Amino acid sequence: MLFVEKPKTYNFHFPSNIAIICAEYENQINLMTAAWHTQVSQKPPLYMVSISSQRYTHELIVYSREFSINFISYDLSQLAAFLGRTSGRDIEKVSVFDIALEQSVNIRTPFLKKAYAVYECKLYDYRRAGDHTLFIGQIVGVHYDENSFDPNLKTSPTLYLGSDKYATLDTSSVKIHSEKQVKDYLSKWVQDI
Repeated sequence: MLFVEKPKTYNFHFPSNIAIICAEYENQINLMTAAWHTQVSQKPPLYMVSISSQRYTHELIVYSREFSINFISYDLSQLAAFLGRTSGRDIEKVSVFDIALEQSVNIRTPFLKKAYAVYECKLYDYRRAGDHTLFIGQIVGVHYDENSFDPNLKTSPTLYLGSDKYATLDTSSVKIHSEKQVKDYLSKWVQDI
């Protein structure tokens, strides 16, 4: 295994599920692609996205104090690439890329009509972390396509591999490793599990 003490890049954690972040302030709507995002709390329900301060979406979230997080299927991977490689300061992405939006219920910011799941978020906190800002949103509403989850993921999510490469997963190869399996295995060594 190779060792690099001061890496210029570190994309070894990919693939990562893509999220399209939508922000709106004073009738200016922007969408950007994000691969750096994660759940951070259940109570309250908090979700975090890391955004460079140079991004137009960063500015819109700071001013509006809300955003939507949109999860898209693999058939929209080209849209993810286009949204990630263009700036809302230069083009009006909604019209240029012919994006259909829906109105959110608990925030002013809309969401992608073709998303298979959406989190409506009100800004809970944000902090600088190096050259990015960690925006933590409190989830105040969830939209999802019930056909995509029954009871497992039934869609092909867009995964980012780094270096402008996108993929998806084969859900027929999903393995389920239940809590019961863990307990059964551990019962060989530990009593009273």
